[in-house]
Order: sequence, then C-alpha cells, then structure tokens
Amino acid sequence: MTPENRVRIVRGGCRLALVLLRILVAQLAGGAFYAMHRFALVAERAVQICATLAAFDFLVSGVVYLYLGRWTVTHQDYWWIYDFYLNHSLTESALLTYAHHSLFFPSFLSQADLRFFHGNQLPLFLAGLSLLLITVGLLLVPVWRDKTVGLTAKILSTLVVIVGNFWMARAFITASGGYNCENSLVMAGTALGFLLLPITGCRLAPVLPVTAIVVLAGLIASFSQSTGLAIWPTLLLLAWGLRLPKYSITLLAAAGLAVAIIFVLLPGHDWLSPPDPLKGLPSVSFVTVIWLCRLLGAPFFVAFVSWWPDKSYPALIESSELALCAAAGAVGLVLAMLAVLPQIIRRNLNKSSLEWTGLALIVFTFLVTSLIVAGRAGVFNARPSEVVASRFFFWSTLFWMGLLLVAIQRAQSKQWLRWPVYLVALALPVLVFPAHYKKGVWWRNSRWNAESAATSLVNGVHDDQLIPDNGFLAAGSGREQLYRTAQQFRARRLDMFADGLQDWIGLSEANLFGGRHKPEGLK
Repeated sequence: MTPENRVRIVRGGCRLALVLLRILVAQLAGGAFYAMHRFALVAERAVQICATLAAFDFLVSGVVYLYLGRWTVTHQDYWWIYDFYLNHSLTESALLTYAHHSLFFPSFLSQADLRFFHGNQLPLFLAGLSLLLITVGLLLVPVWRDKTVGLTAKILSTLVVIVGNFWMARAFITASGGYNCENSLVMAGTALGFLLLPITGCRLAPVLPVTAIVVLAGLIASFSQSTGLAIWPTLLLLAWGLRLPKYSITLLAAAGLAVAIIFVLLPGHDWLSPPDPLKGLPSVSFVTVIWLCRLLGAPFFVAFVSWWPDKSYPALIESSELALCAAAGAVGLVLAMLAVLPQIIRRNLNKSSLEWTGLALIVFTFLVTSLIVAGRAGVFNARPSEVVASRFFFWSTLFWMGLLLVAIQRAQSKQWLRWPVYLVALALPVLVFPAHYKKGVWWRNSRWNAESAATSLVNGVHDDQLIPDNGFLAAGSGREQLYRTAQQFRARRLDMFADGLQDWIGLSEANLFGGRHKPEGLK
C-alpha cells in the first residue's frame, strides 16, 4: 500500500468518525431537549394543580373567616346613618350624602334590611359577599377569554384575583355588610365597565347599547361611594388607549361631567363635623406623594410583619412601618408607570384581555387612592399613621393585583421572566397567609366584643368600657349618638332588640310566657 493510499484511508476514517460523532451529539442533544421539554411540561402541570388547590383553599378560608368575623350588630358610621334613615323618608335618605359619600344604591339595601329584616346584619353581609363574588367573576371573564396566554397563566391569574379579593387584611370593609355593599358595588360597576368598554370599539357590536351599559355601570359606581367617581377619568383614559370612536369618548365625558354636577348638588350630612377635607392640603407636593406611597405600600408591611410573633408588632410598627410602606409604595408606583404609560402613549391596549384587566385595575385604583389622599389630607396631616389604616386596604390590594396580572401576561413573551413570575404568583397565598389567619382570628374576637357591647345595650347598661372606640363605635366620636340610636332600635325592635329579650328583664319566673312555663326543678 502506497503512502498516498494510507493518507486517504486515514482521512476517510476521520471523516467517518466525525460524522458518527455529529450523529451521536445530535442524538444526545435531542434526548436532552426532549427530557427538558418533558420536565417543563411536568413542572407546568404541577404549577397548575398547586395553583388550583391554593385558589380553592384561599377562597373557602376567606369566606369562612368572613362569616365567622362578620359584624352581627350595627357598628361604626351606621349608628349615624340608621338614625337618619329612621327619621326621614326613603327618598331623602337615598339622596343625602354622608361625610362626602353618596350612598344612593347601597342605601336601598340598608333600608330593606331595616324594614324587612329588623336590622339583622346577616342579609347585608350576604348581599355584600354576593357582590364581592360577582366582582371576582367579572374580573375573571376577560382572563379566561384571553387567547394570548396559556392555561397556566389563566389559573395563576385566577389565584391572584381570589387572593386579592378575599385576603382578610381587607376585612375592615369585607366583614361589614354595609361597607362591603358600598365598596363592592363600586367595584362590580367598575369591573362591568372594564369588561364592556373594549366591545364598543368592535365593528360588529351594538355600540350604542353597550356604551349605555358602560355609562350605567359608571353611575352605579359613582353613587355607591365617592371613590367610584374615579371610574370616569379611568374610562376616558382607557377609551383613548383603545382608540374608541370620538362619539363614544364624547358620550363618556358628558356622562362623567353630568355625574360630577349631580354629585355637587346633592345635599350633605356630616355627622362627625369634620374639618374642611382640603384644609392643609399642600397641593401636589412631595408630602402628598409620600402619603400615596404609604397608602399603596401598607399591604406589604402587614404581610411582612405578620410572619413575626404578635409581641414584636409594637417595636416593628413604631420603628419601620411608615418607611417600609413608603418604599414599597414607591416601587409599586414606578412599576405602574412602566406598565401603563407606554401602552397609553402608543394607544395599544387591546392586544390581551388579561393585560387589559390588569392595566385597568392599576389606573382605577391609582385614581381612587389619589382621591383618598386628596380628600383626607387634613386628617393625614394631623395623624400621619392614619394613611396606613386598614380601611384603605380594600383598594391598595387591588393595585398590586393589577400589577401582578400584567406581569403574568407579559411573561408569556419572555422566557427568562416566565418562571420567576409564575413562582411569585404561586407563592402569593403562602406569603400572605399569616396575615390572613391572624386577621381572621382578630375579627372573630371583634365580633365577640361587639356582641358583648350589644348585650349591654339590651340590658340598658351604658358602660363606656364595653363600647370601645376602635370597633363598635366610629373612632374619635362620642357615644351620645350611639345611645340615642339604640333607644330608637329598642322602640322599633330592630337589630339587637329584635328578639325582644329586653322585655324579659325584671320579670319574675312566674310571669314568663304568661304564667304557662313550669319550673324546671333543676338542682
């Protein structure tokens, strides 16, 4: 064999080995890719199952905690509201504004409770809970209609919506039948407007009837509580971003202007005689921005400190509450601007219904919290800690819920972002559960205290120690109004007097049940 042939044979062998090596590498790579793909499918299925179970568990626990911790007697501002209801006509009660809030639509529910259920708080609680569930359903409709995201994103979005609505940190509102009817009517009307507004831009849709329903939803939100007025600038901004026809935007603007005029002309009744809400307002300055950040960031602080024992609360609150709330709120505001402003400027809001829902929630809750800061500036000046009060959690939690919904949708197009966002959403119920549980226990104890205070009223005892300012009675106000309204309840057999137990006080055993009751002979 010549040297040339040997060289050719060696070269051929090298080429054959290289081909075989390439085939082997391809097979290994294909197997690895298949294994990775299979692992991703298994992991995604596990996330779906865990998210479904977590959503169901949080929903059930939230409803149970709310039922056990609900207000069973008249409380807070309703001592004043019911006093007015009992001494005025249905029309007067519905049209009057109470402490700068128009309660037109919720007043019919409260009046029905007084007239047909003797002031029993259970029908009001069930009505508020139903409105809360309706709100959740309206928010989830566009989530499950979205064709740009997969099943995992939809299930995680459902989990986020359920946690955001049934977290017990919001129980200052949701555990009260009256307060929940007011605020959930606002959110139900707003969610209905968000659901139907994109339809007005469709060529095949009946534009005028749909727009009329959106306007009706805005009316319900506006006249259920003053925070609902934020729906009109929200709808106008979103309509601009959706590129809706000019006549639709004009109709929304006209309706919003008419609502504002009607709201200003409504008669008012300020039972607490508060100072001018705009007194001391430093316009739009650094202070107001700090207040807004604290209000938005307060849920983060509550979720954070709830992981510590209760004995550590005072030191943590005193040292870091306002600073941590402001920092968390500032981060949220920056993320909100990055999420909303580019879409509004490009007028590109109709790509994904999931993203649309999140953006709409962000804009609306930002405007609501801005209204709260503007309307209570005098109070926040006098008591800075008031800005992180739990009564505002109803709105601030929805702000973060909107941000997380936007993150879930946008993670679909970014592989590196998808799993971090999925894990954050999946961990959400675990992170907030300590606060969820502790607030559930706290509201259960508050119910017992309120019922004890109501029993003292039935007994005719005026003991201020049994009627604390922080629960049974609105904070910072006197008790004369409470005792005056309780006398009317006694005369009309309403609320805690509906069972007639007060008639037994002072009677001898022989006179019970008209003398027909035989002694039990207990030893």
